Amino acid sequence: MIPQETVEEIKRTLDIVEVVEDFVTLKKKGKSWIGLCPFHVDSSPSMYVTPSMNLYKCFSCGASGDAIKFVQEKEGLNYVESLKYLAAKYGIKIIEKKRSPEEEEKHKRRESIYVTMNYAKDFFMRTMQTSQEGKSLGLGYFKNRGYNGDTINKFDLGYSLDAWDALEKSAFEKGYTEKSLELAGLRSENEKGKKYDRFRGRVMFPIHDLSGRVIAFGARTLKKDGKPKYLNSPETEIYHKSDALYGIYHAKDALRIKDRCYLVEGYTDVISLNQSGIENVVASSGTALTEGQIKQIKRFTNNVTAVFDGDAAGLKAAIRGVDMLLEQGLNVRVVRLPEGEDPDSYCTQLGGTKFAEFLKDAETDFILFAAKLYNEEAKNDPLNKAEKVREVLMSIVKIPDTIQQEIFIKECATVFDISVDGLIKELNALTKREIERIEKEKTRARRPYENPNGAGSIGIPPSTPPPNMPSDLPPPPMDNFGDIPPPSFSPEFDIPEPHFDDVNGYLPPLGPQETVNDNKKEEPSSRSTTGNRLSKLGIHEEEFIRILLLYGSAYVDDKVGYIYEYLFNELGSMMLEDELCQQILVDYKNETAMGEVPSVNHFREKYSSEKDRKNLQRITDINEDHKPSEEWFKRHRIMIPTMDENIGRLAYNSLLHYKLTYLSDLIDQCNTGLLEAEKNGNDEKMMEALQLLTLLVQQRTDIAKELGITIKL
Repeated sequence: MIPQETVEEIKRTLDIVEVVEDFVTLKKKGKSWIGLCPFHVDSSPSMYVTPSMNLYKCFSCGASGDAIKFVQEKEGLNYVESLKYLAAKYGIKIIEKKRSPEEEEKHKRRESIYVTMNYAKDFFMRTMQTSQEGKSLGLGYFKNRGYNGDTINKFDLGYSLDAWDALEKSAFEKGYTEKSLELAGLRSENEKGKKYDRFRGRVMFPIHDLSGRVIAFGARTLKKDGKPKYLNSPETEIYHKSDALYGIYHAKDALRIKDRCYLVEGYTDVISLNQSGIENVVASSGTALTEGQIKQIKRFTNNVTAVFDGDAAGLKAAIRGVDMLLEQGLNVRVVRLPEGEDPDSYCTQLGGTKFAEFLKDAETDFILFAAKLYNEEAKNDPLNKAEKVREVLMSIVKIPDTIQQEIFIKECATVFDISVDGLIKELNALTKREIERIEKEKTRARRPYENPNGAGSIGIPPSTPPPNMPSDLPPPPMDNFGDIPPPSFSPEFDIPEPHFDDVNGYLPPLGPQETVNDNKKEEPSSRSTTGNRLSKLGIHEEEFIRILLLYGSAYVDDKVGYIYEYLFNELGSMMLEDELCQQILVDYKNETAMGEVPSVNHFREKYSSEKDRKNLQRITDINEDHKPSEEWFKRHRIMIPTMDENIGRLAYNSLLHYKLTYLSDLIDQCNTGLLEAEKNGNDEKMMEALQLLTLLVQQRTDIAKELGITIKL
């Protein structure tokens, strides 16, 4: 855990231009620097870096944030990892906050596994390149597949000797222990208790995490009768198969720039396409896609093209695995390879350029692809055809966008030669059953959090949608779609983070506007002396922290996760203006990064100053029934749901109000800058201000519309 004073030192020391120039060539333009944006295909410089504001902004794709956010997005790191990256760059020593004995033991154990896995990777590479067996079998296998030396080194490919203890002996000589090998999943044990190297006589495919660390191995036997053909590492403290994607580390930049992910099945598919110049490719390693894997893809792109083998049996299994991509709101297209081909073999046959052209020309929308395939398969069998229609409709049910649903319904009606009304009726029935299934899963998932009074999970009743789907929003026009539910959505607003001058911002009405007659003198908040704008932002910042502290540990569902995860994701790298609120936010992030979800009491014990403790008590001011105090309402004029109401919607609306106020302040600053530039005759500065102003106004309008607020321009 990084102390706050070290975080502040990193922020004071870093230069955003220097940070960005590690990845992008920048050119001075006025008070800013410009360069090609690394987050999309950029033919002319569209990214501005402004040192005075510690801000980067691309006016083409919308990417924006501070230096820490830039490192997070470019390198695929989390907040703490990005801070460590910047600390290393500027030679700042991090003395991490003292962990509890249990935390320290867990940290050391995980670091030991990473070190051991890295040693094993080096051992397998060295074995393949220096031993006679490794060069003959391992290196020979990769050379026969057409892999050159750069590719072999890029993916850290290696070979394990066909011996019971080759790795063990080498590791012991270097000081590694039996326990470290076992924790890393590098040893196995037979029924008689004899332990031996897990991988023997196999070519080795290291599996990397997003930051490039080896977390596991996939190993292929070279024996004709060797079983299993592929042997993977077991689950360990650093490797969870459901969250790992082969090739994600090597693909992350290309995924973001190309804005598309090619999804294949095997290790060799990824390597062959990569060597041919198609780098935006990952593999699910022969298993059905999981939610954790899809979340990794969504960090970089929403567009996925699944490349299917020509094999008919495998094709049906692959089609069933695509539904989860649709459910997560991804745009899914498919490519079917010729019979008997896989991505590796067909790319090798055509060559990189022609294979890339084939992918572009052959891809088609997944729903239509499945409909045509099933219709052809059913032919003149009415019962089979009815079943195939339902299978396609079950995929359409997963799509959260109702407009897309309607388009696919009409096109599928043409493919299957069925009336649109008939498909809509069946779709509505399937939708109803799908909703019932999801609600049952939610109920099961919430059981550990149920209240003894039977009010449901902590503040989230069974019928309540997650924070990214407010139940009180009016549904979109349905035409003839009956009871199809409104789409799930979670708008992302890339809000810049400049250094503020003390100017006033716009504060929308937040609740009942009646006058509160209170003769008691209201105690100033922790930010009342910092200006009108800060006091307005402070209302929402304190509400954000209140929700985080009181309800952060509440679990919504597998899709959303915990309330604290939702709040962190939505806030992104934005910093709170209030010192106490920002300190709580940083400490909360550090605690959860170490696997602990802190309680309110944790912070009451942590903060020793009387001022901080008093303000903390005011922010979390609740009675025994977890209801906000009367004083809270008098101060903030915000209606707060009680513990048995919709905390998910509360978190959602709270963030929207905060972002609305934040944007309004930025708009005021932008207008001030525009007037100043116009007064000074600075056309370049006027253009920059106008571009930013247009973006900010549109974002504010979008949020206000969701909240039902009318803003007078």
